[in-house]
Amino acid sequence: MELLFDNIRRYVSLTEEDQNIISSYWTIKQLNRGEHLLSAGSVCRYDAFVLEGSLKGYIIDAATGKEEIVLLAVADWWAADLDSFHNQHASSLNISAITPATVALITRAAFNELLEKLPKLEKYFRLILQSHATALLRRIYYRNAHDARSRYKTFLQQYPSLQAQIPQYLIASYLGISAEMLSKIRAQKDL
Repeated sequence: MELLFDNIRRYVSLTEEDQNIISSYWTIKQLNRGEHLLSAGSVCRYDAFVLEGSLKGYIIDAATGKEEIVLLAVADWWAADLDSFHNQHASSLNISAITPATVALITRAAFNELLEKLPKLEKYFRLILQSHATALLRRIYYRNAHDARSRYKTFLQQYPSLQAQIPQYLIASYLGISAEMLSKIRAQKDL
């Protein structure tokens, strides 16, 4: 849980008592490679903070049957279908472990109770949601307004550690390009 506390402390201060309260609301789960944290059609019951390993969030393209990567999450990142989690309706998203992973999970009811107990966490969650929304808008902008090479270059600048942690075919799908196109881009010397 120390990684989660460190993440929270980037935005708000925590006392030892705060940490004890926070800990009481979370459960730790181990995921095997390929194991699902969320399956499309079910309600997202947990918001997950990745402590170790990596996860992917994806939808299945109805026309092709292929995975379309919507989110990637590594240690110190969050992974959930926020719409399904907060509104408690069926998700269209699948979230599964790329590698063996350890996640800290909180239910919606526990989340709301925790915010009642520690109101300063409202600020923390507001700030990380603002950051998340900004990243999503930037991703949409780059996907719509830039070519594949520019998208990959920007991805490397924004997330330099992911190239070593996430398979290239998943990065390609996340960027909306084929694995073959990403391979050609990576072969260019002037990235």
